[in-house]
Amino acid sequence: MRIWILLLSAGILFSCKDGKKNELVPVEEAARLEMEQSRAYGKQIVERECYICHDPSSTEMSMIAPPMVAVRSHYMDKRTSREEFTQSLTNWLNDPQPEKVKMKGAFKRFGIMPYQPYSVDDIQDIAAYLYDSELPQPDWYEEHRRNRHGKGMDQAMDQGDEEEDTPYFPNAAFYLEKGSEIAGLAQGVLGKNLVGAIDEKGTSGAISFCKIRATGLTDSVGIMNNAIIKRVSDKPRNPQNRATAEETGYIIAFRKQLENQAENKGRIIPIVKETGEDEVLYYSPITTNSMCLQCHGKRETDIQEPVLTTLKELYPMDEATGYEAGQIRGMWKIQFVKETQ
Repeated sequence: MRIWILLLSAGILFSCKDGKKNELVPVEEAARLEMEQSRAYGKQIVERECYICHDPSSTEMSMIAPPMVAVRSHYMDKRTSREEFTQSLTNWLNDPQPEKVKMKGAFKRFGIMPYQPYSVDDIQDIAAYLYDSELPQPDWYEEHRRNRHGKGMDQAMDQGDEEEDTPYFPNAAFYLEKGSEIAGLAQGVLGKNLVGAIDEKGTSGAISFCKIRATGLTDSVGIMNNAIIKRVSDKPRNPQNRATAEETGYIIAFRKQLENQAENKGRIIPIVKETGEDEVLYYSPITTNSMCLQCHGKRETDIQEPVLTTLKELYPMDEATGYEAGQIRGMWKIQFVKETQ
């Protein structure tokens, strides 16, 4: 845990009160204070970061991930010790993989959770808060559980959840590999043609190229690979490419992975999910490079005045500026028709 707790513990153990030596405050008091502080930190992390997707105030139809109270119910019951709960949560958060899924019904609906590179302290704090606290519960949640499972919350936590029998997405690895391949092809085709347009027409002329031809080029890659390809962003240039609330949550998760690449060993893990019976979606981040900054960088320094004028003419609602090299400005969204297993 955090270093100030250790110092506080030492102070409690060896301090004297009113000049009376050898009068020690019990170590249990220091442990209690440590746990309270851990829960407070955990609550801050959950409310600031986890509720981006697990928001307890969302309606059932607008949820982009199961509510946190449901997550907890799959990781602990009345017999689960604090250590067991913390270890299970650590195992999942450090490496979310399809074979580890406990909420298989939620996995089929929402897809795999994006990797979040939390520190050991952060995970311990999150676990302390989730283990000990009364979590906010959506208004619709109890009725949902009763209607779906025919049992109340306490009984469900004791006996487990019937959706555990729902098979998880068995071929996710195939679509992760295929999606990565197609995203790379699409990026290569766009990059090659964009460089040619800049060489021929300059940066301002290349903006017209992007508006007219970029979608057609990505569509052609999709057709060759039996998929639909789209670029989405929380700060789009074209309003038609605006990310949904769910997709915005994925972009935020990708940015957090990028910020913590040292802990993540350089990995940014794509997302794959089923939607319904016959569709699979793949998402991977789009990052900026130095060439991108000519049109997506800072208006004051990176984007020249003729380019700004063209952007205003062609994209009057443009939001896709202000980036630096190496930042995530959006995602590839690749839609597959699920192959027969």
